[in-house]
Amino acid sequence: MVGVRTGDKGIDRNGNRKSNFEAGADVRAKVTILCEGVRGSLTKRLTPRLRLDEGRPPQIYATGVKEIWQMPQGRVPKGRVIHTMGHPLDSGTFGGGFLYGMDKDRWAVGFVVALDYRDPTTDPHGLMQTYKLHPMVAKLLEGGTLHSYGAKAIPEGGFYSMPRLSWAGGLVCGDSASFLNAQRLKGVHMAMKSGMLAAETAFQALEKGDFGADTLRAYDQRVRASWIWPELYKVRNFHQAFERGLWMGMADTGLQIFTNGLGFGNRPRWKPGHEHMQTLASGGVRPVALEETQKRYDGDRTFTKLSDVYVSGTKHEEDQPAHLLVSDATICSTRCKEEYGNPCQHFCPANVYEMVPDGRPGGIKLKLNPSNCVHCKTCDIADPYQIITWVPPEGGGGPNYADL
Repeated sequence: MVGVRTGDKGIDRNGNRKSNFEAGADVRAKVTILCEGVRGSLTKRLTPRLRLDEGRPPQIYATGVKEIWQMPQGRVPKGRVIHTMGHPLDSGTFGGGFLYGMDKDRWAVGFVVALDYRDPTTDPHGLMQTYKLHPMVAKLLEGGTLHSYGAKAIPEGGFYSMPRLSWAGGLVCGDSASFLNAQRLKGVHMAMKSGMLAAETAFQALEKGDFGADTLRAYDQRVRASWIWPELYKVRNFHQAFERGLWMGMADTGLQIFTNGLGFGNRPRWKPGHEHMQTLASGGVRPVALEETQKRYDGDRTFTKLSDVYVSGTKHEEDQPAHLLVSDATICSTRCKEEYGNPCQHFCPANVYEMVPDGRPGGIKLKLNPSNCVHCKTCDIADPYQIITWVPPEGGGGPNYADL
């Protein structure tokens, strides 16, 4: 690996050069460190080419939806941490909520849904809105106002899904390297530590003047020798424990506390999350239109996706190429409609994907709203046909998160 190539700028939505066109540049480097966050675009492309995940199970993901609420003075105990499990999920879907007491009398309230769910109408944003109506949560938020909103995918494969971390000229860190404690929903500390270890390795390589695979393999060894390794090892079976439902999962994870993460046994193999999704027929599920779900919200305590997107501060240049690439949109209006009821309109927490009439009797087509995107990458992960690819938008647009 010899560096990165930046994208062209000043391209309109049809791919034509505008008056402010600027060609991308090659940024060459002796060592390139990928710390792109969850489902990194370059990491995703490099992984099969370099076989970084050879012999490892696929990454498994969850999506977290989060709001910041401004409360009256004296209402929020700073530093309070509340974690919940289950409600309003069914017992076969893994996830839960959280409330964190912040400074300036603000609550951070959120809900996390594992993306190995079975029901194709599962809506992380909608579940978050229902969660806020629980009496305990509703009481804490009473009298408050919505301040900001965001969403993010979370890598929960952890220890078993960790890829090979180095290759000739390159290293990978943070969420892209599966460095996240799924039990505690904590990953920033590992991203920082892995970045420090990568820097040490790069510095050593510069001193030696050698940037080959053997030299950079010292990074893998540094990670193994650090506290990252035992922390991930202790929660290696956490997410998989809930494959048999909430109650068995709770018993399993309780046992893991006393068995250094073993629980009811190691489970180092699983299938990708999107393969768990059942069709409408096999799950006995009625298809639901996006418009139907958005009518449930009152605009006071619960909000539509568009209302939440508004407070996310998301901005994209309207006249630019879509950064959500659908390789075969005919699948959306045919197979996906019949088999899954177009789950993209549900799993996307930002109203990016809409199915609209195409002028034929009963016919529909996909309408993309990329300017709504909050960059969570759920669509890239959860699409049952794996035909959606998220790429960085031209010009670097996106959410402008406040206090998230």
